[in-house]
Amino acid sequence: MTFMKPGQHRETARVIIYDPQHHILLLKTHFDPEVQLPARWITPGGGIDDGETPLDAAVRELREETGLVVQPEDLGEPIASFTGRWDWGDGKNHHTFVDHFYKLEYPQFDLDISGWTEDERRDVLEHRWWNIEELANSDELVGPQELVQLLQQQFRS
Repeated sequence: MTFMKPGQHRETARVIIYDPQHHILLLKTHFDPEVQLPARWITPGGGIDDGETPLDAAVRELREETGLVVQPEDLGEPIASFTGRWDWGDGKNHHTFVDHFYKLEYPQFDLDISGWTEDERRDVLEHRWWNIEELANSDELVGPQELVQLLQQQFRS
């Protein structure tokens, strides 16, 4: 997580980590103070660095945010991409984004946060393994807004 500047465009690589029972690992974050968005649940992941592919970024972010070390072939091809615009809490500023999503089946585990940045330690409020139906029926905010629908499509019984 990095501070955003008004008008900036940000591409991210995100990983849907799910256990064999299809519980999804999500992080609750309140984002950068300057953005002033309410807290919401997001998948592990983050910005794509210069020279990185989305897949390279997904592997790196997974290691940094969860402690899981995976190979690119463990994630495969992206399962979805979402584009959009975040309107900041001040009502005057915004930024655009593209989120590239991968998925990984992995048994539930405890997060290793030793790779977290100072911003992540400040911004991540909690983490949780969510049942998809429970998440869909909750009043909790998720990001991007299409995340619950994507999860429901990916994990239809």
